[in-house]
Amino acid sequence: MKTEMSSVDIKYIVEELQSLVGARIDKVYHDGNILRVKLHKAGEGRKDLLIQAGKRVHLTTYIKESPSPSSFAMLLRKHLSGRFLDGIEQYDFDRIVKLKVGEYTLIAELFKRGNVVLIDGESKILGALRYEEFKDRAIKPGHEYKLPPARESPVDVEWERFKELLLEEEVEVVRALARKFNMGGLFAEEILLRAGIEKTRTAKELSEEELKLIFEKMKEVFSAPKKAQIVYKDGELFDVLPIELKQYESLEKKYFETFSEALDEYFGKITVDEAKKELTKRLEDKKRSLLHTLKRQEEMMKGFEAQAEKNQALGDLIYANFMLVENLLSEFKKAVEKLGWDEFKRRIEEGKKAGNKVAMMVKGVNPKDKAVTIELNGQKITLYLDRSIGENAELYYEKAKKAKHKLEGAKEAYKKTLKKIQEVEKLIEEELKKEINVKKLERRKKKWFEKFRWFISSEGFLVIGGKDATTNEMVVKKYMSENDWYCHADVYGAPHVVIKEGKKASEKTLFEACQFAVSMSKAWSRGVFSEDAYYADPSQVTKQAPSGEYLGKGAFMVYGKRNWMHGLPLKLAVGIVKYEDEELPMCGPVDAVKAHTNRYIVIRPGRLKKSELVKKLKHILEKWGYKVSEEDLMAILPPGNGDVEEIRE
Repeated sequence: MKTEMSSVDIKYIVEELQSLVGARIDKVYHDGNILRVKLHKAGEGRKDLLIQAGKRVHLTTYIKESPSPSSFAMLLRKHLSGRFLDGIEQYDFDRIVKLKVGEYTLIAELFKRGNVVLIDGESKILGALRYEEFKDRAIKPGHEYKLPPARESPVDVEWERFKELLLEEEVEVVRALARKFNMGGLFAEEILLRAGIEKTRTAKELSEEELKLIFEKMKEVFSAPKKAQIVYKDGELFDVLPIELKQYESLEKKYFETFSEALDEYFGKITVDEAKKELTKRLEDKKRSLLHTLKRQEEMMKGFEAQAEKNQALGDLIYANFMLVENLLSEFKKAVEKLGWDEFKRRIEEGKKAGNKVAMMVKGVNPKDKAVTIELNGQKITLYLDRSIGENAELYYEKAKKAKHKLEGAKEAYKKTLKKIQEVEKLIEEELKKEINVKKLERRKKKWFEKFRWFISSEGFLVIGGKDATTNEMVVKKYMSENDWYCHADVYGAPHVVIKEGKKASEKTLFEACQFAVSMSKAWSRGVFSEDAYYADPSQVTKQAPSGEYLGKGAFMVYGKRNWMHGLPLKLAVGIVKYEDEELPMCGPVDAVKAHTNRYIVIRPGRLKKSELVKKLKHILEKWGYKVSEEDLMAILPPGNGDVEEIRE
């Protein structure tokens, strides 16, 4: 079962993670040997990049509750939060990933024990997950960070160099490939399988044509189209790969759109299983101990039951053969009194040799206890010569009684142990039902307009607005058409708002869109309660700046007559609305939300931090039976603090 990513895996994931370039780093979380970098990508929203030292790097939806930030997390937040990811690359086909953030570089070492190191522009170490010192380098603050010696890349190597490197080795060709090109045994075997060459042969015994074929198949493997997958063996997780492998043809597979999704599902499942095991480890240990006790008690009960049955049967046997046993007792007693025990024993032995029936019945003589053991109907019975036949029988009945008493005690103890096991099993079940500290973010596929600020007007028109310079630019240049209306608040930094097919709408939708424009502007964070806005024809909106001026990204000019609306209230509502057969959390003007749902929460600018407001809204919506993530609520709310003014149920 795979436990860490290979250099090949890292090649493919780094290619895929290029989509993160330009994302803003929000926060960095640290727990054990795992870092999670929370990013925001314009137009796409939240992304979580997970780095596990010595193991893996990929986007994740499995979020572990983080403890109080460590000193390393605080160091990373200080230097990286608010900055943008400028680049991500693999170092020389090695298990090293470098993330460029301004003048800083975050280096993820995914080999051996692994590490994560932050360096400045001069390669000086600012901090690390773990400080270490080796023969040839030291991971300590202030020291220069030294990368390991460069490894040959199977992707870039030329034919002559490839041949030269392989022929240097005296080992099997599979080991030579894995060692010289840092690809690992799995991919070395795959290349040789495709080439049809036995992996145990040495490179030097191969012909040039065979070496050439290996070279070609290596290039084929490392240029193969991506087909992210999890491989299962006997129904269990076995491997996770970016491409198809011939050696796995017969195994079950599950395919994914991205390699990150495959890695996340594979390692996330392992993480959750480990967390569950840890959660119940103490209880499982207790259950094992109780099961061991239960087994001992079962054996004891069987023993007591056998003793009771045996002794009861022996007592009954004595009475069933009353006359015979009584005569034997009398004869044995007289013989011992007359001859003594030694002579009695000698006479018994002589009688056995002579075939005497009574002597043949005797199986043992015990002078100390004044007892003779006989065999009767295949059962051995010890008779005490100083006791009557009734007293001898009673001895066995008494033993049976004691065994039965012990059996009852053992049964009670057994029941108690069984009850304890059931209680522990119930506790295990309850623990497993608890929300473990690793949870999967269920990210539904969002509608195209959810990358913007949006709402559905009371008349059913879709209204969209920008969130930042990038999405403001998109709203106007890509999504606004001649059949729409354009709205804007008379506030610096307000979003561009567009009513789709707005020319068909009445003044009610225009009012709602303008109110939305002022509410989603910086006026909300300033805590004001009313502002002005206007609407205009799309033809009036242009990128053409006045002479001598320049319009930056997201900025537009509006020429001609503007239709003003004054004193618009900064007031919105949040509710769950049905749109295109899907329930969506929506934040818009009160009348718009009210038209689509009977339950909604009215909010105003206020003193409650946005994060706290989100928690409050989430709690109310959950009480109504809606499961909404804090991330989704955060995305639809206006910028700045607020308060709940009214709850309508």
